[in-house]
Amino acid sequence: MEIKITYNFFLLFLLLMCLKCHGCMDEERVALHQIKSSINSPQGTAFSSWYGEDCCQWEGVECNPSTTRVIRISFHHRRDQSLPELWYPNATLFAQFKDLQELDLPGNQIGGLVSPNELARLKQLQKIDFRDNSIKVGSHLCWGKIPSLRFLDLSTNKLQGNIPKCLCENLRVKELFLSDNLLIGNIGTCLRNMTSLEHVDLSDNSFNGSFPSLPISNLTNIQSVILSGNEFKGRISLSHFANLSRLSYLDISWNSLEVETESITWVPSFNLSVLNLAACNLKIIPSFISSQRHLESLDLSYNSLIGKIPSWMLDNVSKKLQLRRNGFIGPFPKSSQNSSQLSGLDISDNFLSGSFPEDIGLNIPALRYLNASWNNFSGRLPPSFVRMKQLLFLELSGNQFNGEIPYGMTSNMSSLEYLGLSRNNLTGDVLPKNSSLPKLRWLYLHRNHLTGNFPDSLSKSMDLLLADIRETDMSGELSSYLHVLPQIRVLLLGGNNFEGEIPQQLCQMRHLHVLDLSRNNLSGGIPKCIDNITSWTNETPGLNFPWDPWTTFEFNTKGRSYTYRGRYTSYLLAIDMSLNRSTGTIPLQMTQLDQIRTLNLSNNLLTGQIPVTFTNMKQLESLDLSRNILSGKVPPELIQLNFLEVFYVSFNNLSGRLPLPIGQFGAFDKSCYLGNPGLCGPPLDKECDEVLEKPPSFFPNKATINTLLLPSLCVPFFFFF
Repeated sequence: MEIKITYNFFLLFLLLMCLKCHGCMDEERVALHQIKSSINSPQGTAFSSWYGEDCCQWEGVECNPSTTRVIRISFHHRRDQSLPELWYPNATLFAQFKDLQELDLPGNQIGGLVSPNELARLKQLQKIDFRDNSIKVGSHLCWGKIPSLRFLDLSTNKLQGNIPKCLCENLRVKELFLSDNLLIGNIGTCLRNMTSLEHVDLSDNSFNGSFPSLPISNLTNIQSVILSGNEFKGRISLSHFANLSRLSYLDISWNSLEVETESITWVPSFNLSVLNLAACNLKIIPSFISSQRHLESLDLSYNSLIGKIPSWMLDNVSKKLQLRRNGFIGPFPKSSQNSSQLSGLDISDNFLSGSFPEDIGLNIPALRYLNASWNNFSGRLPPSFVRMKQLLFLELSGNQFNGEIPYGMTSNMSSLEYLGLSRNNLTGDVLPKNSSLPKLRWLYLHRNHLTGNFPDSLSKSMDLLLADIRETDMSGELSSYLHVLPQIRVLLLGGNNFEGEIPQQLCQMRHLHVLDLSRNNLSGGIPKCIDNITSWTNETPGLNFPWDPWTTFEFNTKGRSYTYRGRYTSYLLAIDMSLNRSTGTIPLQMTQLDQIRTLNLSNNLLTGQIPVTFTNMKQLESLDLSRNILSGKVPPELIQLNFLEVFYVSFNNLSGRLPLPIGQFGAFDKSCYLGNPGLCGPPLDKECDEVLEKPPSFFPNKATINTLLLPSLCVPFFFFF
C-alpha cells in the first residue's frame, strides 16, 4: 500500500514537472516576443540572445520559481540608440503579465505609453522605473490608481508643466523620483496627499513658489527630501521639520531660499546623515547642526559664512565636508580629537591663511579628496602628505606656497590621480627626481617658478590625460625629454623656454585633443607626421575623451581666453604653436586634420604659400597665420570654410586679389590683412588692376624677424558680440 501511494506521488510530481517543462507560460512567452518586436522597431537588434522555450532564462526576465510566471521585466538601455524615432510601447503588452511586480525600462528612448491605463490591471505591480528616457507629456503616464505601487522613478526625462495629477493619485507610493525634468509649478498639493512617502527627489526642475514646508512636515514617514536645483523662493525655517524623526537626508541647495538662523534654539528629533544647504544665503551656521552627531556629509558651500571653521565640523562629519566659497578666515581647520575620519574636504575659495599643518597626514589620514585652492595659505608643503595613502585628489592651486615639491608627495602617494599646484610660488624641479605617480591622470603646475627639463618621471604615468605646465621656467630641448604619453588628451606647455625642434613623439600621442606649444623658442619645421594623431581626423572625437568634472583648463582662441570644464572639454580640438621660431612651409599633412576647430601658427618664420587644402578643415572656427613670411595668394577657395569666425593673415608677404567677401569672409575687416602691401580688393581700400605687378621680394633681416614676432593686432569687428 505504501509503495502504491509513493508511486502515485511520484507520478503527480512528474505531471507537475511536465506542466512546467517550457519554463514559462505560453502566453507570456508570446507577449515577450511582441515586446521584443516593438522595442526593435524598425531595425533594432536588442535581445538577440533570446532563444529556447524557457523565457524565464531570457535576459532581463525573472519568473516566480514556483508558478513560472514573469514577476520582473528589467530592460536597461536595450533599445538601439541609433534608431531615429522614440519608442511608444503599448501598455497592453505588459498588462499580460498578471503577476508582474517590477517593470524597469530605463534608457530606452521611450516617448510615452500608449493606453497607459492598461497598467492598472497589474494588481501586484510594485515598481515602475522609466528613468533616463524622453517622456514629455504627463498624460502618457496616466495609468490611474495602482494600489500596490510603491516605487516610481521618472527622473531624467523631459516632463513639462505641472506634476500630472494622475501620478499624485498613487497614494501608497513610498519612493518618488522626478529629478532632472522640466517640471514647474507648486508641489504642495501633490505631496500633501502622498502621506506614505519615505523618499522624494524632485531636484533639477523649475518648481517655484514658496517652499512647501507644511506639506513636507506632515510626511511623518519621510526619510529623504531632495529639492535642490529648483526655483523655490522666500525664507524657510528648518524647525518645521523638527518632528520628522525618520528624516536622514535633506537637500534644499541651489534655490532662491534664505534659510533662517533661528533665534530660539530648537532640538530636532531627527539624526541626519546628509545635509546640503549650499547657496541658501546663510550668514551664520544654524545651531542645530552641531547636535547632529551622525552626519556623513555636510555641504554649506556658496554661502556668506564668516569667522573660523569650528572644530566640531571635523568631529561630527564622518565622510564629506564642503565649505567652498564662503568668507572663512583663520588657519587650516583641525579636529578637537586626535584625528578625523573625513574622506573628503573642500575649503576652497575662502580667506584661510597660514601654513598647512605639519601633521596633516596624521590628523586626517583617510582623506581621498582635498581641495584647499584659492586661499592665502603659505609656507612649504608639509612632507606628511606622504602618509595619505588613499588620497586621490589634491588641489592646492591659487595659494602662496613656496619651496620645492616634497619628494614624498610624488613618490609614495601611489593612489593619486589629480595633482593641482598651479599659481603658487613653487621652485625647483617640476617634479622631484625619481618621482612615481602611476595612477596620475590630471596634472596642473602652471604659473610657478619651476625649472629644469620636461619631467622624465611622467613616463611612468601611463594614464595621464591632462598636463598643464604652462608659464613655468622649464627649458632645454623638448624633443630630448618628452616621452610618449599614450593617453594624453590635453598637453599645455606654452610660455616656457623650450628649444630645439617640435618633438616627433607628439605624432604617437594619437588621442591628443588640445596642444599648446606657444611662446617658446622652438625651431625647425612642423612634423609631417602630425596627421597620425587620429583624434584630429576622427569624426566623433568626443567619444574618445573620458570627460570628468575634474577636467578644466584655459585656452586662448578667437582672441580671448576661455575656460573649458567637464563635458565641454571633449569638443575642443585645437593646436597653438604661435610665438616660436618654426621655419619651412605649412605641411600639407596638417591640412588633413579635418576636425580641428582652432589653429594658431602666428608669429613664426613660416614660408611658402597658404595651402589650398586648408579647405579640408571643414570644422575650422579660428585660423591665425599672421606675422610669418608667407607669400602668394590668399586662396579664394577658403570661402568654403563655413564655420570660420576668425581669420588672421596680417604681416606676411601675400599678394593678389582677396577672396570674395561672401559667407564668413564677409565678416572680416581690413585689419585682418594689414602688412601685406601686395593684397588688393574688398575689404581693403586698394583696388585690383587687371594685370597685377609682381610683388617686391621680401628678405627678412634680424630686425624684421623681431618685428615678425610681435603680437598680432588683427581683431575682427564682430569679436565682441
